[in-house]
Amino acid sequence: MTPVIRFANVSKRYNLGLTRASLPSILSQWVKSAMGRQGGATDKKIHWALQDVSFAMEKGQSLALVGPNGAGKSTILKLLAKITNPTTGTVEVNGQLSALIELGAGFHPDLTGRENIYLNGAILGLTYKEIQKKYDEIVAFSEIEEFIDTPVKRYSSGMAVRLGFAVASCIEPQILLVDEVLAVGDASFRQKCIERIKALLNNGTSLIFVSHDMGLVRALCERALYIERGQLQASGTSAEIIDMYNRVLEKRRIEKMSGLDKGMDEANAGIEVTHVDVLDVDGNIIREARTNQPVVIRVKYTAYKDFGKSNAIILIHRSDGLLCCNIRTHLDQFPMSIEKGEGEYFLKLDPSQLFGSMYYAETWIMNSDDSDGIAFGVSEWFEVRNSIQGHEAHGAVFEPNRTWGQKRVSQTDRVAAGSTV
Repeated sequence: MTPVIRFANVSKRYNLGLTRASLPSILSQWVKSAMGRQGGATDKKIHWALQDVSFAMEKGQSLALVGPNGAGKSTILKLLAKITNPTTGTVEVNGQLSALIELGAGFHPDLTGRENIYLNGAILGLTYKEIQKKYDEIVAFSEIEEFIDTPVKRYSSGMAVRLGFAVASCIEPQILLVDEVLAVGDASFRQKCIERIKALLNNGTSLIFVSHDMGLVRALCERALYIERGQLQASGTSAEIIDMYNRVLEKRRIEKMSGLDKGMDEANAGIEVTHVDVLDVDGNIIREARTNQPVVIRVKYTAYKDFGKSNAIILIHRSDGLLCCNIRTHLDQFPMSIEKGEGEYFLKLDPSQLFGSMYYAETWIMNSDDSDGIAFGVSEWFEVRNSIQGHEAHGAVFEPNRTWGQKRVSQTDRVAAGSTV
């Protein structure tokens, strides 16, 4: 059986830095290069977004691309969609392909939603009659009937994604490419998109899917590729690749903690973070939570001398390297004092408000004026599962509801009153 997609030793190179495309600039660069002077084409910095990547995909399969930001996942999608061409190697696509890989991609901002539906349909190879037959279904799915005759440049990002996904999915493509853009839509529309994707898969559509929501990857994709630094690291079932990726993330978390510990200034010795745990509201250590459930980040420390007035920072990192939030006792006006002995402080997120993905918490104990770190620690990875399937992680920051607290281990019956923001 002929594969619907085949990558054969594909590499993609980009030239970094300033590129001038005017005729005088091109001639000038050519003359300098010919004369062996600086400033010619040889001065360009090269970045290989992909290096010698090979894989194939059969009809009706669902494949996830897993890896950190900058790994080359979106480059693969753009090569498949023929937005760009490979530097070396061969990319074969056998079948009608529809892509939703960039917000508003393929839309003309000055045309209305109605006009863009017909334009996109024509680009995808549909006749006028075929588009007209699908038109009502596309508009109904997008849920933007009221604005269908408004220029797309006046649409919100969520409206653009609604229309883009409606066009991409309602034409029933043989191959569907989906990137993180679904994260812009609201939860109910994302759920609707997930149900649509499952229906397409049942009807034989092939799917290539990029998401940082590992729960969603497990639910939608049979197989996965682990991509990093432009190279294919591994391929296998979704469960196998997700487990492998999680082990890589854990190793890096430990390496980061070790490196920061070694780099701490010896003058700040006298306190250490002994544990950073993620708990449920009953005080149990957890490795999994739901978006709509509260979580508590508890930090235990041992102080070998009195520090008096101090501050604390808690940061939450997502698996792709995104810093989701940076929460400080100093800014929240929560008073902390560290005295000799064991103690702990905690941060309650009620609810967590984290989109489905893998996370870890990092903490710093700061000096009295919040200008210098005196101790550091990180938690293990924990997974957040969405309360509503399809509620995806995306590149954004947030400010959760929160409560700080502190207590001395030796005085367990006395808990400092929380300061809620």
